[in-house]
Parts: sequence; C-alpha cells; structure tokens
Amino acid sequence: MKTILISLIFIVSTGCQQFLMNKKSQKTTVQQVDGHNISKEFSHWVDAVNDKNVDAIKGFYRPESIKIISLDSKLSGPAEIAEYYALQSENIKSISSLYIVKANKETNIDYEITKYETLSGKSFAQLLIWSVKNGDKFIEFEFVSEISEATHNNEKSITEKRNLWIEICNTHNPENLVNTLYSSNSIYFNHKPLIKGKEKLIEEYSYMKNANYKLTLVPLKMLSVNANLVYEIGQCEGTYNGKYILIWQKENDGVWRVFIDSNI
Repeated sequence: MKTILISLIFIVSTGCQQFLMNKKSQKTTVQQVDGHNISKEFSHWVDAVNDKNVDAIKGFYRPESIKIISLDSKLSGPAEIAEYYALQSENIKSISSLYIVKANKETNIDYEITKYETLSGKSFAQLLIWSVKNGDKFIEFEFVSEISEATHNNEKSITEKRNLWIEICNTHNPENLVNTLYSSNSIYFNHKPLIKGKEKLIEEYSYMKNANYKLTLVPLKMLSVNANLVYEIGQCEGTYNGKYILIWQKENDGVWRVFIDSNI
C-alpha cells in the first residue's frame, strides 16, 4: 500500500510540473513591428483572454463598448464581450502592434491595428479604438478578421474609391456619397449610439450639405487583410482635422464599399 501511495504522489507531482511547464511554454510572445510596442494594458488584455478570466476581460471595456463580429452581428458592453472571449477555444500565441496613432490632439483616443497569431497558426488583424479615462485605458470599439497569407494588392482599388469619396463629399451631397460608396448595412461609430444603415448615415452626414464644408482624406496606414477586406487609418484635412478609420469590403458584386466608418 505504501509503495502504491508513493507512486501516486510521484505521478501527481510529475503531472503538475508538466502542466506548469506547458503553461509557461504557452506564454504569449509580444513582438515589435515598425517601432510600435504593445502597451502594458494590451499585454494584460491578452493574459486575461488566454486565461478565460471573464472578470479581468470585463475590466478592459465600458458599458458603451462595441465589438463588431460581422455586418449583422455585434456585441455590446463588458459582459457580452467578455463572455465571447471566454468561450474562445484558442489562445493567442503572439501579438504585435502594426500601427497606433492619436485620433486628434484634443482627446485621449488612440487608433490601433494589431496582428495576433493563435496556437493553431491562424493570424488575425484587429482594429481598436482606445480611450483613456481617469488614467485607465479602455477598448471602445473593436473589429477582428482573419488574415489570408496570400498577397493582395488592393491599394489601387481603394485609392480610386477614396478619391471618389472625396469628390462626392465636396459636392455637398451626403445622400449620393452614402448610396454610392457604403454597404447597405454600413456601420458608423463616433462616441454616440452606433449608427447602422444608409438612411441613418445620410442623416448623420447632413452637415456635409454646407457649401463651405471641405474635406480631404490622406491615408496613413493601409492593411490588406485578405482579398475582400482592407483596414485604413488616415488624416482628415479641411473642415475637420482629426483622424479617420475606414474598413473597406469587396462585396458579392465585386465592388469595394465602406463597411465601417469612424472618426472622433
């Protein structure tokens, strides 16, 4: 009996050591890309997601936080978003920040694009809007899509569409702008209740009817996520001088349209 007990203790002890070694070996690798480091807050977010720690994940979101899953699916608030991540089966193996920039000089808002890889080798591009309040950093808006490793040269197509956006915008016709260049279920985010659909966006953009309104979009960072999706962060110049976010999607008819639009 004593021999059996010693054997059991040895097996349990060995198993625990192996578990701890495996846990240590799965530590997320934080990479530096283009001189941008993942912030300590985001590193802690990764730890919380990998640990499936619902309460810890909640701490990174506000009641008004939004996570877009698809055109027809979104999550709102800390509880829904944390539950989503807690149910994810794959942990994040490595993560890097591709680009981060302040939305404008007057606000504590950052726009960021990150790339992360899961344990199975899948890669994802994540677009985030961060805000700082009372010294704490929160995720206000988030969209993630899987990256295709194939090379996609979408820049020329998006440049043509962006130039058309600028041209129509400066004719002071928001109805034509939205109907021409936006998806039917397009999403607009600007620290207000989320705006979805063309009709509401046309109403939101009614200020463009002002004859003195002028705007040019200058891209700062573009990422072709796959053959049908491009992330863009850029600088507005003209009547409004903050940064903007556009997520372009090639739809079933082969036409590129704006899926997500945001400016703060």
